[in-house]
Amino acid sequence: MKRKFMLAGFALAALLTAFFIVRAIFFAVFWMDPDREIHPIEPWMTPRYIARTYDIPRPDMQRILELGPDETPRQPLDKLARTRGVPVQTYIDQFDALLDARPPQ
Repeated sequence: MKRKFMLAGFALAALLTAFFIVRAIFFAVFWMDPDREIHPIEPWMTPRYIARTYDIPRPDMQRILELGPDETPRQPLDKLARTRGVPVQTYIDQFDALLDARPPQ
């Protein structure tokens, strides 16, 4: 009886391990694909996420979000816009204009 429980436990652990290995491989392949679709800027995105995804230099980010030199907000755009009394679409439009003005890579 004890061996059956141990065998069932081992089988469950092996299945969970296989599941997480497959999941890790899937996400690694997905995020390493340079041709993956870049999504449009949305209100849930944080400034750091936007800067890294779209390769926006810090001075441009600070200018658009009207940040001081040492400010690094960690909240999403919609929360940042609400606290400053600015429509979130204003920030999104400014980021889109910046990205549209760039030469194609």
